[in-house]
This record gives sequence, structure tokens and C-alpha cells, in this order.
Amino acid sequence: MDENNTPLESARNSLAKIWFIGSGIVFLILMVQSILGKYESSLQEVWAWFVPTVLPTLALMLGVIGAGALMPDQDKRKVKQFFFSLSKYLSLFYLLILTLTILLEPFSNIPGIKLYNLSNYWLSPIQGLVVAAISVLFASQDKA
Repeated sequence: MDENNTPLESARNSLAKIWFIGSGIVFLILMVQSILGKYESSLQEVWAWFVPTVLPTLALMLGVIGAGALMPDQDKRKVKQFFFSLSKYLSLFYLLILTLTILLEPFSNIPGIKLYNLSNYWLSPIQGLVVAAISVLFASQDKA
């Protein structure tokens, strides 16, 4: 295999694992906090904040990988290793910042949903970069 290129299918699968595991961890943290009554009257607002931070990206990935699962022939396209690595590290960074926002909330002077709404100032720009990179890898329809 050319060390400067990665099979597109492998890159997609790797990114999907990162996103499903990372967002699954955040989901579980919020679910446990919700069950334990942490958010009380702002529960709906907290989930309304969280869902758009991961669901559109997960849905895109699942749709593309699902469509590929029904294809009889294997996709032979490759992606440049640098771009795949950039996409992977942007994804990891975004999911880390999202997780830290939730985990550090108890230590913040800004409570719950107020902090989460404020976090859109740092999460949105990173999410924009991640979505731009991932869209190239998941929305490309040109076959080799």
C-alpha cells in the first residue's frame, strides 16, 4: 500500500469509530446526569444543545457507510494520508473539547445550560472545520 494514501473505506470506518465512540461516551455522561436529576428544569434545553453537536455528523457517516454496505463491489478510492490524519485529529480534538465542556461544568462558576450555550462560541468553529473535512470524505461520490 502507498504510505501516502489510505483506502477511503478504511478512513471512513476509522472516523466513524472515533465519532460513535466519542459521542457515545458524551451521551452516556449526559444520560446518567439526567437520570440523577442534575439538570432538573433545564433537561430539555441540555439535550437540545447536545443533539446538534453530534447527530448530523453521525447521521451522515451512518448513511454513507450503510449505503456502501449494500454495494457488491469494493470501493478502490484512496485519500491522501495527510488529509485523513487532519480529519481524524480535528475530530478527536472536537470530541475532547465537547467532553471537557461537560466534565468541567461542575467546577465552573457558570452553571449547566448557561455554560453549554456559552460553549457554542468555542465548539461551533471547531465543528465547522470538522464537518468541512469529514464532508469531503463522506460526501464524495466520484468513483476511481
